[in-house]
Amino acid sequence: MRLHGVLLLLWVGAAVAEPQPPRLARLYPLGGQAGTTVSLEILGERLSNVTGVEFDCEDLVWKMMTFSSPHRLVGDVAISSSAALGLHTARVRTLDGSSNSGLINVTPFRNATEVEPNDKVDRATPISSFPVDIQGRLDKAPDIDIFSFKVGAGQRLVFDLKAIEDGSAVEARMLLLDGTGERIAFNDDRDDYNENPLIEHVFSVAGTYYLMLDQYRGPRGFNFGKLSAYTLRVGDIPVVASSYPRGIARGVDTILRIHGTGLNSIDSLYLTELRQAEYRRMTYPYTMPIRFAPDPPAIIRIGGEIKKRSPGEMEALFRIPDAARVGLWRLSLKGPGGEVHASTIEITDVPVFDEKTAESSAVAGKFLINGTLAASGEKDRYRIQVRARQPLQLWTVAEQIGVRHLDSVLTLRDANGKKLAENDDVVAGQGTLLGNPDSRVFFTPEQDGVVTVEVRDRTGRGGRGFEYCLKSDFARPSFQLFTTPENFTVVHGEAAEIKVHLVREAGFQGEVDVWVEGLPDGASGARGRFRADQLFEPNADGADMIIPEIALRIELPKSVALGRYSIRVRGAPTVEGDKRIVDAHATLMLGPLLDAWNFVRRPLPAITMNVVRQPAGRLSSKTRSVRLEQGKSAILELTAEDIPENASIQMLDLPNGVRSRIVSRGGSLITVAFEAEDRTATGTYEISAEADIGTRHVPSPSISLQIAAAK
Repeated sequence: MRLHGVLLLLWVGAAVAEPQPPRLARLYPLGGQAGTTVSLEILGERLSNVTGVEFDCEDLVWKMMTFSSPHRLVGDVAISSSAALGLHTARVRTLDGSSNSGLINVTPFRNATEVEPNDKVDRATPISSFPVDIQGRLDKAPDIDIFSFKVGAGQRLVFDLKAIEDGSAVEARMLLLDGTGERIAFNDDRDDYNENPLIEHVFSVAGTYYLMLDQYRGPRGFNFGKLSAYTLRVGDIPVVASSYPRGIARGVDTILRIHGTGLNSIDSLYLTELRQAEYRRMTYPYTMPIRFAPDPPAIIRIGGEIKKRSPGEMEALFRIPDAARVGLWRLSLKGPGGEVHASTIEITDVPVFDEKTAESSAVAGKFLINGTLAASGEKDRYRIQVRARQPLQLWTVAEQIGVRHLDSVLTLRDANGKKLAENDDVVAGQGTLLGNPDSRVFFTPEQDGVVTVEVRDRTGRGGRGFEYCLKSDFARPSFQLFTTPENFTVVHGEAAEIKVHLVREAGFQGEVDVWVEGLPDGASGARGRFRADQLFEPNADGADMIIPEIALRIELPKSVALGRYSIRVRGAPTVEGDKRIVDAHATLMLGPLLDAWNFVRRPLPAITMNVVRQPAGRLSSKTRSVRLEQGKSAILELTAEDIPENASIQMLDLPNGVRSRIVSRGGSLITVAFEAEDRTATGTYEISAEADIGTRHVPSPSISLQIAAAK
């Protein structure tokens, strides 16, 4: 999502010092098996002066650096056998601050790596055994990955691609081919909201088959750049299509019904509390429960007791403890082949009703109703007891927790059937990259009585994959705040600005004051105010959202020590008598895809301010690309600011067959010559310059080096 809006200038004076913290673009591979050591490649910018790589738990440890350059790090990551399965966050720490976060997935399956070139059937990467997680990437627009494997007659295999929502931007299509290269199965998007493809197939004839992964190219010739990694999971693994109920009261015994395929292989199942990196479908505004707090130190499991099991259906009894924390929990299934994550479940402390009970009499207060639109054209209706002038909020939670198809619409009517309020989407948009197709209405009744809320699918569909939680509480429209960047960096003794973004809930109007709290002693932060006409709304192109933003200046005296500090940004309406205070949150943002779409987000437990030393000079170039023909030379001019003349300058990540040398150096201008051998491989390479000033390295931005064939 582009962050458009009016920037409110809060000061006049000297320019603010601009530190250059590191930035991550990609982690590869996207994951690794629990109990193994993985060689992890980190691509990004300004990765010099690295002091370590940190993860969200102690079960992942950066053991050793094997390669380092300003835009690429490689090192070994030890993954404990007891590490929580699923997504974890990682970030690089340097002398210049902390990077944004990336994602790494801890898997239960053996990992393998695709081998290039594998863009043709006769060069396919072989898959030797199942189950397996294959780590690959579609690095360039023409890249196609093909895998070969052998199966027996009657063998079932699932091909499950993980990319979008797992730290990548690749949108791929998947083709299953027979031994002659003929297509026998195809998938692009597995459901309405998950763009990652999935194919499940039972092979009637034994033999060698192929799986092809190709990028979605579209009319604009999409190129996903560095965010091109994926994990391909292959095996006879279960696939969960739906589960019910999605809301469970703590302290209550509940039967969970699961539908899918391959469920007869499951011998145990359990719930674990959703961790920070696992909030896959967070949007602004969000309406699902989100925990902006550090992950718990220990993983708590709530086991289920299997009552019924068949290939397509399972029932399990869950006894939810009274002490279970409310919020989102992940359902996992375990069998001889390993563990898979299935569904997201909400544990709540409000009364929970099933559809039949809620339809039999009027409900009131705060509640959760588990419902499903079981048939096409179905409309579920519930009566709600309301009180005069008591604000009412009703909303659905479905797509946000992974329900596959439902695009809900909520309609509120009075006793005579008159429409009082209606909502389709919390925020309009497309897929997981933009928007929230769940629904929410706010209503304040004028008198005591009963109103009816209707739940339907926008296009009148129904069946499995149309489950929902309908929730209610007493609330007026409010607003949400978030800050950027993810890691806020300030030069020691200087000042910097942090951006605050305002997201209005439907119906909230007026001005909002924002300010900073929790700064270290001696530091000061400015206040700001959002105007009433700064609106959160779709842009004219329908793909962007206009998000109001203001910049708050934070000034630090020299007495504030180097280090990291947790701060708070807060906001409040300016209306007299409205005492609501809203905390701004930091979020992990992946994207934007193609510079035109929303970000896939995760919540972070705190807004972190990094106080770092004054940047040690700057190395730059007016050009971001150099063209070099085989057997010839080319020139690059660099500009050095505040870098000692005796500092060593070197070019890094040059391809084989290319040499560099400094041909002149005077004042701030440095001229570098490149020479390519006759047989240097053609292609485009990412290189950079770096100055060594003793205490630190000063990198240049990445420079594209294009090796062209000799004319």
